Amino acid sequence: MKPSFHWFLPMYRDNRSYGGDPGAREATPKYLRDVARAAEANGFESMLLATGHDTKDTWLTAAAVAQHTETIRFIVAFRAGYTLPTLTAQMIETFQYLFPDRLDINIVTGSDVEEQTAYGDEIAKADRYRRTKEFLEILDAELAGGRYDFAGDHYRVSGGGRPAPISRRPTIFFGGLSEESADVGAAHADVQLMYGETPPMAAEHVERISKLAAAHGRSIEFGIRIQVISRDRSEDAWAETDRILAKLTPQQVARRQRELAERQSIGQQRVQSLNPGVIDPDRLRPYPTIWSGLGLIGGGGGSTALVGSHAEVAERIQEYTEVGIRHFIVSGAPLLEEAYSFGEGVIPLL
Repeated sequence: MKPSFHWFLPMYRDNRSYGGDPGAREATPKYLRDVARAAEANGFESMLLATGHDTKDTWLTAAAVAQHTETIRFIVAFRAGYTLPTLTAQMIETFQYLFPDRLDINIVTGSDVEEQTAYGDEIAKADRYRRTKEFLEILDAELAGGRYDFAGDHYRVSGGGRPAPISRRPTIFFGGLSEESADVGAAHADVQLMYGETPPMAAEHVERISKLAAAHGRSIEFGIRIQVISRDRSEDAWAETDRILAKLTPQQVARRQRELAERQSIGQQRVQSLNPGVIDPDRLRPYPTIWSGLGLIGGGGGSTALVGSHAEVAERIQEYTEVGIRHFIVSGAPLLEEAYSFGEGVIPLL
């Protein structure tokens, strides 16, 4: 299986190195263009624009950056239910019209209770997934063209449908490991995402969701969101992890571990199980070339990293492909320089 590589666009600021620093770069319009052009020049297929309450809007940012690039696509993340699915279909159609074949989407249901309530969304987790399911059912009907009616618990549509089928249906990326999430993804997603688990853990996920998708008469692809610290020499990459740990304090780690434990995400719980929750370098290597130290202070896709020489990182990516992972949404700090490091050092090996 040939891997597909996707980079990351900063939605607030970009750290000059992992662990944060006072010289963090603001995600100005010019810097966003520079990062996108670097990813495009280095062979990445697309870029993920992650959504969050404290970030910029993903749709507007993607449209702004698309004007200054030529071929790279944008995986626009957004929360299902925060806009009507009928309006979202119109937005997708418009983006594809302005920038043909350059849009994919990442449907987010949400697991951070504080962030959900900051948006004014107090729906319980199970109801959120039922809302997401209805959202995706309507979105499919809208993008197919033709008239339809829909009556559900969260949406009612009469005489919906775009005037014609969309020129290219965007690839739908979707994440989540709970029973509710897995069923929605198996029925509607094109790519089921996971955080940076080890290859054996990822294999379990692939097997489970593949069976669910088959029960719906479908087959889907799989992707992983993981950080990368890749250098010419392995010792230089691991030296970077020592530098990151040296910046942390036990109090800082303990506080962040309490915050992450409150999230309603099984995927988050799985990657958090890969680190001991304390600064202990000997216990932060759960698998060859995988480092879980970022999970001491980071969450989600910022919990684990591929660490090593370019050849070692490529070898681990090859192992992921052998268990069924095709899509790799990777990123490094800073995003501008690391797009070249990974693009020049790792991608050619695969």
